[in-house]
Amino acid sequence: MSRLLALPLLALLLANSAWAETADREKPMNIVADNCVMDQKTQQSVCTGNVVVTQGTMVMRADKLTTRQDEQGHQFAQGEGRPVRFKQRLDSGEPLDAEALRFDYDGAKGFLVLMDKAWVKRNQDLVVGDKITYDMNTEFYQAQSKAGGRVNITLNPKKKDASQPTKKEVSQ
Repeated sequence: MSRLLALPLLALLLANSAWAETADREKPMNIVADNCVMDQKTQQSVCTGNVVVTQGTMVMRADKLTTRQDEQGHQFAQGEGRPVRFKQRLDSGEPLDAEALRFDYDGAKGFLVLMDKAWVKRNQDLVVGDKITYDMNTEFYQAQSKAGGRVNITLNPKKKDASQPTKKEVSQ
């Protein structure tokens, strides 16, 4: 699948839902790890070993998480793992799972970048690439591959509601 074809398909796959349940962003974030070092003055922390982050319906697991907050209150995070795993419920109630070896989150721009062996799954639809970028402001995704590689997108048909008449039943 070419990159030019992959972008519209990826937008179609994920356009109708936000990355996270909207209320999650307003809930406290809890980080549990084997070890954390935090500098309150600079608002920076490094957590290592079985890092588990929860915020509302979002759960993230990583080997290492580095966070910081700027003077305006924007949060930034970088994580790595073998792999880093994300689970979250969307506003629609649908589950969203994602995985990558590394991620970079920029709260000021509203960007989340999943890197190296990245994938995002919503219900049975799946996007796989070397780099998946999500713009939380526009809900636009972009999947990329390394030079010579390809992205892979699997879209499954939506199940029809049994209570809705089929075209054939309507025309009779």
